[in-house]
Amino acid sequence: MLKSVEDPQIAGDDTAPARRPGGGVATALRATVQAALMVAVLVGSYLAMERLIAAAPERTARPQPDVSVPVEAVVVAAGDERPNVSLYGEVAAARAVDIRPPVSGEVIAIHPDLSAGRRIEAGATLFEIDPFDLEVALAEARANLAQTEATIAENEARLVSERAQLEGARDQLDLARSDLARAEQLRGNGTLTAKQVEDRELIVSQREQAVSQRVNNIAIEEARLDQQRAIRTRLELGVRRAERNLGDTAVRAPFSGVVRSSTVETGRIVAANDVAVAMYDDSALDVRFTLTDAQYGRIATDADPLIGRDVTLVWTVGNLDYTYTATVNGIGADIASARGGVDVFARIDVTDAPVQLRPGAFVAVTVPDRLYEDAVRLPETALYDAGTMYVIADGRLEHRTVEVAAFDGADVIVTGGLTAGEQVMTTRLSNVEDGLKVSVPSAETPAIDDGSTPVAGARPSEEMITAAKRLSGLTDAQWDALSGDERRAYFRQLRDRPDTAGDG
Repeated sequence: MLKSVEDPQIAGDDTAPARRPGGGVATALRATVQAALMVAVLVGSYLAMERLIAAAPERTARPQPDVSVPVEAVVVAAGDERPNVSLYGEVAAARAVDIRPPVSGEVIAIHPDLSAGRRIEAGATLFEIDPFDLEVALAEARANLAQTEATIAENEARLVSERAQLEGARDQLDLARSDLARAEQLRGNGTLTAKQVEDRELIVSQREQAVSQRVNNIAIEEARLDQQRAIRTRLELGVRRAERNLGDTAVRAPFSGVVRSSTVETGRIVAANDVAVAMYDDSALDVRFTLTDAQYGRIATDADPLIGRDVTLVWTVGNLDYTYTATVNGIGADIASARGGVDVFARIDVTDAPVQLRPGAFVAVTVPDRLYEDAVRLPETALYDAGTMYVIADGRLEHRTVEVAAFDGADVIVTGGLTAGEQVMTTRLSNVEDGLKVSVPSAETPAIDDGSTPVAGARPSEEMITAAKRLSGLTDAQWDALSGDERRAYFRQLRDRPDTAGDG
């Protein structure tokens, strides 16, 4: 039978089923019960843990021993100390020369060793210049000198003749004057006329003129002779210059040394005053180094002067060090402001080292500093805060304020603040303070056989050491840091325990 669409059973097929009464309340109740159970479990667990902790036996912390730090130390011993100043310097030639040929010409021969780096002895002929033009110049100078010598001889002969003629003219003048005097007497007597007297006066005048002429001629000849003699002197110098130039065609080494450079070749024309060869004396090498103002001030006030002080050089070549010695022989005249100090020069001693020094070498220089009397030399690691050191007194550190005079490599020179016989700690500690307990392993008593009696050369067994460590409760690092006395205390405790009385 067909049903109508209004039938509730047919119309409800596409809708959700209806909720039963009381379903939401049951769900909420179930969630509340679950939460309560969780809280109860947590509270019960917490209460159980608290009871377990309270019921556990109380453990007392083991007292940590006063651990000492092992350090190294040096005993203070005063004495005279002279530190060294380490510097760097440059080797330079104290004697060097640029050889320039005095004359020009063609090179006709050279020394077989005339090349850079070769050594040539003093007086050896470096090269020779063609002497032909100079020989011709010398011959001309000698010919001119001979001609002047002949002219001088001629002038001297003419001068002798003029002087002789002057003597004759003076004699004739004297005779004419005597004749005039007699004529004037006879004229007074009326024997001679005035005309005759005047003739004799004319003769006297003529003779005087002749004498004056001869005197002038002699002066002229003497002047000519002086002129020729001056020419002769000039020509003699010319001959000497020509002879010297001829001798300068052979250029020789002024001293024994090493050739730096050479521009000479056979057949080449060299000009006068052009640098042909440069060389230096390898037996006169200096090292130049610079002392700071502070270093120079210390050494300059020392009892031993800086001049004459021996220094040491080290030249590193091919990963090898070669040592040389030198003696200070000069101090710079001015302050080397660019280098910040005073330049000092030391002459390097001649040596037969397998490697010879060369100018320009960069070397390490060690210069003795001033002498400090009643000073203490200590490792630089002992110095704290630029003026503090720590001494060991009764196994603990005490600081000392010291006076640092100088540094010498890895050492420091102290002139005050320490007493002879004190132990100065030389180990660097990050946390250092007064009262810190330390020990010096190198100064400890030798090991013991059973922890009670020192026996030279004896050592506890491994089993005893292990048992003592277990008794102390320390780690291996803490055990190693213990002093000998502290270790012996643990060995004695181990020995006195009843359960270890039979252990060896």
